[in-house]
Amino acid sequence: MHLLHTTTKKLEEFVNPPDYAILSHRWREEEVLFADIHQEHAKGMKGYAKVEGCCEQAQRDGYQYIWIDTCCIDKNSSAALAEAINSMFKWYEDAQICYVYLDDVTDNGDSETESAFAKSEWFTRGWTLQELLAPTSLFFFDSRWREIGSKNSLAGLLSSITRVHVDVLTRVNAGSDKLAASRDSFSVATKMSWAAGRKTTRPEDRAYSLMGIFRVHMPVIYGEGEKKAFFRLQLEIMRTSHDQSIFAWSNPSAGGYKNGTWPFALYPDCFAKSGNVEDVPSDEWIRYSQFIGLDVPRLDFAATNDGLDISLPLRPLVNESDEFIALLSCRRRISDREYRNVGIRLRRSVANAERYERIDAHTLEDIVDTHKEFKIKRIHISYPLLSDSFNGTFFSNSTSLFIRHVGVEEHGFSVIDMETDPSCDLQIHDSDIVLLMRRPILPPKPVQNLKCPHHLPWNMDSSWLASFTYHDSTTKEQFVVTVGISWSAQDRLDFFPAQSRQESDSVREERWPCFCWKETLDRVRPVFSHYHSLW
Repeated sequence: MHLLHTTTKKLEEFVNPPDYAILSHRWREEEVLFADIHQEHAKGMKGYAKVEGCCEQAQRDGYQYIWIDTCCIDKNSSAALAEAINSMFKWYEDAQICYVYLDDVTDNGDSETESAFAKSEWFTRGWTLQELLAPTSLFFFDSRWREIGSKNSLAGLLSSITRVHVDVLTRVNAGSDKLAASRDSFSVATKMSWAAGRKTTRPEDRAYSLMGIFRVHMPVIYGEGEKKAFFRLQLEIMRTSHDQSIFAWSNPSAGGYKNGTWPFALYPDCFAKSGNVEDVPSDEWIRYSQFIGLDVPRLDFAATNDGLDISLPLRPLVNESDEFIALLSCRRRISDREYRNVGIRLRRSVANAERYERIDAHTLEDIVDTHKEFKIKRIHISYPLLSDSFNGTFFSNSTSLFIRHVGVEEHGFSVIDMETDPSCDLQIHDSDIVLLMRRPILPPKPVQNLKCPHHLPWNMDSSWLASFTYHDSTTKEQFVVTVGISWSAQDRLDFFPAQSRQESDSVREERWPCFCWKETLDRVRPVFSHYHSLW
């Protein structure tokens, strides 16, 4: 990471950084960026005063270095930006002190609920949530760098503003783990509710800004849209959690109540009313299931390319043979001594099969009496096929492939030619390749002059996304890698000796270069073992 020296105002790069302070703030006009900080013109930029004020405060507190997101991240490098986004929470967590600079607060003497402090834009932004949660030591300052108070001293007010529990802010019961209170004692739904209503400049950042809070990492793909980024976030959370409160969301704007929708939330805002939903631990859920006369439930659940496979207790709705209440292993806290189980409504989507879709997504069910009314079933909750809410295509109609091929370049190879399927959009960021694929619609007659006339077939079940020809200018070695994913969710990766582009596709005569194909294949194949698809 890069740190700014508080005296020289020069950036220094560290693998094992020294003690440092860190800044949390709102971006404004003429911020001093990575490319500006060492230039003379930086001192004339509006944002330079904030850099100076931050450095002076750090010096007063005895720190030689400070991290500021505006000038310490090279945003022209997609690799550096992706590393920063995936590491940001840890950088704030590891800082010795965090300064929150509120440039829209001019009076540091009033920090009541209706004050300028409570109404600061800082509390409405997506990234500032993790910047509030991660640091152990955090202090607020007004526009003139006058101290307002600390996270501990203002914990009650901060909780009323942000809906984050006081125990999380003050680290009560945290022990040696700084975030034990928020990670273990609060459910996925509760933590999602803290992010409801917050805004980001880039729509995908509403999901990316939550990665650290849930301790997950994933590729950063700007352009994929908020819905897909938030969906990928939920998939990553599911990989390490049995917390079914991830499905305890409601969407008041869902439209017709009987419209089928899918089990995942589209936005963090869908959890706005789920702040009091708690996860039921696995062992407690098993005991409870046995108490009410159910079989021992399976705790695992997984997303597929067509929906969600999960075991849930079901109860038919009165007078509705194909509609059910599904009981989730989570509960809503009504008071200190009163809880209610949480459920969602499902409708059977295929006759005589355990395939369902969620309905009545505008609300969650509060279930009081569960004794001997439910039967556990292993079911499949399908994704809707085509819906306006998914802009026509989403899960079952599009996918992405993320490839990191920097290792091939280290072996001396570079890409000299590439072909892509007509249904695929190709993005290249430094040494990363992102392929965005939509399910192709078969044309009524053959289409001429497609982008992939040599390798890639054009049909409804095409598995190939792209073909890359690699070349070593020193050894003259060449080989072709064809990558993709089939619509049955099976990753595909094949290697071929390079062939002449002038030869017809029907002949496909291989042009073997003057080198041992097997040795080259063994040398570079491990590099491609790190690619993965993003369903």
